[in-house]
Amino acid sequence: MDKIEAMKRFISVAQTGSFTRASEQLNVPKSAISTSISKLEEHLQTRLLYRSTRQVSLSEAGERYYIQCLRLLDELEGLENQFQRESQELHGVIKVDMPGRFFSAIVAPHLPEWFQQYPKTQIKLLGADYRIDPIKERVDCVIRGGELENSNLVRRSLGAVDMVNCISPGYAEHYGIPVSLDDLKNHYVVDYSPAHTQLQNGFEYHRNNQTCFVPVPSLISVATTDAYLSACLNGLGIIQLPKTGVKQQLARGELIEVLTEFTCAPMSLSVLYESRSQQPRRLSEFINWLVVLFKQINNNAK
Repeated sequence: MDKIEAMKRFISVAQTGSFTRASEQLNVPKSAISTSISKLEEHLQTRLLYRSTRQVSLSEAGERYYIQCLRLLDELEGLENQFQRESQELHGVIKVDMPGRFFSAIVAPHLPEWFQQYPKTQIKLLGADYRIDPIKERVDCVIRGGELENSNLVRRSLGAVDMVNCISPGYAEHYGIPVSLDDLKNHYVVDYSPAHTQLQNGFEYHRNNQTCFVPVPSLISVATTDAYLSACLNGLGIIQLPKTGVKQQLARGELIEVLTEFTCAPMSLSVLYESRSQQPRRLSEFINWLVVLFKQINNNAK
């Protein structure tokens, strides 16, 4: 039995609460994960998990073992990093979280450049549109926009991106093009409500160093950035998002910029990561690469 691999599988089940989700996360057959944990329990002569048809939960021994596994694997990773720092060739998995639309429009087009330089690394994307706990989810770093909550994570600024108000040609044909704030009473916005948030529908803009808000109804509420853009492209309302993320759609005429005098304040972007005494060099290099990438994007947008 590969004890290290069994520990990793156990941690994945403990964090996801499901053999199925752990199988998807690790890209390993569900039966292999179940077998590994059964052998681990047999080796330790104790039950680590309580299994039912609906959920999987940790036993008291499993809770203690889970914490020790995390510590042991962190120490092993630190040992690996000591040797990796001595080598110019990076390898290993970098676990990243950022909104899905943000990844596909801004980061993904430039990743071939990263892999050309570091072909033995692998990016594992979580792609959540809501704020996660990177430590609990075992993610190396996250990219987030806007105001950030206080946390124990290290924050590194990526700069700020200009915002834009958009509608689709189909929406313009059906509802017209808004040219003033007063026109908004006859229009709709696409409501963006990520998990665990309840925000009032409306149109936000920045004026005289203040954030202003106009209540506007919506036809649809979505929880992901990809769905947010898709709703707009299909004529369901006005959206407000970074201009760099819809540059191609604007150029092709799939989106129309409106109310240019009433845009949101530029959105600040940050990369957040856990402060570690022995941070993997692959992670520090990836963060440096992100900083340079966003600097280039911001300069090209000017």
